Amino acid sequence: MGGPSWLAWTFASVVIVVAAYCLTRLLVSWRQHRPSDRRVDAVHVLMGVAMAGMLVPRLRVFWAGGWEVVFGIGTAWFAWLAIREFRGRATVGGRPGHHLQHVLACGAMLYMFLAAATVAKAGGSAMSGMAAGAAHAPTLALVLAFALFGYVIWTADRLSSLAPVAALAARAAPVPVFAGTAAGGHGAPGDDGQALAAHVRRVPLSPRLSACCEIAMGVTMGYALILML
Repeated sequence: MGGPSWLAWTFASVVIVVAAYCLTRLLVSWRQHRPSDRRVDAVHVLMGVAMAGMLVPRLRVFWAGGWEVVFGIGTAWFAWLAIREFRGRATVGGRPGHHLQHVLACGAMLYMFLAAATVAKAGGSAMSGMAAGAAHAPTLALVLAFALFGYVIWTADRLSSLAPVAALAARAAPVPVFAGTAAGGHGAPGDDGQALAAHVRRVPLSPRLSACCEIAMGVTMGYALILML
């Protein structure tokens, strides 16, 4: 891909870290029964792996055409969730327009891989073609890049309003008191520990760190789209 190799490796390292963190979120959410938007975490894992391979060809781990299918399905899936969201049906996430941002991200990924495939068929490697700016519909790439950067700025502006690391907040928060204890009695042995565990399970995984992952992905995708112009 075009641009300085050190910058490509830097962005690739960032998205790999994001993918690893989101994979950890999936495992923690499943093992500890913590609320989390697992669909978004799973997509971030896939995006991190895909972007790393796009930025640094030696990191590719998927067959040709595979990512187009993955992100085509992702775009359609999040579009359906966004429609449900605007119809007032409950979806995981909770923020207004929560799923529209992922329609944009999956659509941008789909565009980049389709453009790279088009250039590869025209001659030369896909990545060198992207660096040469031969991708089809460069105006669309510019629009997607501006939309992603706009979303990044909006998300960064809202970071302070999101909850911090939820695991720490959960342990610092007051634990619900048992009825027997409140009445002056004594709870059964282990009741306090069970109450704390149940209380922690109800606290979602950090929304602030999840938003940071979205910012990192948005900046990286915007950078890749600009290289395609």
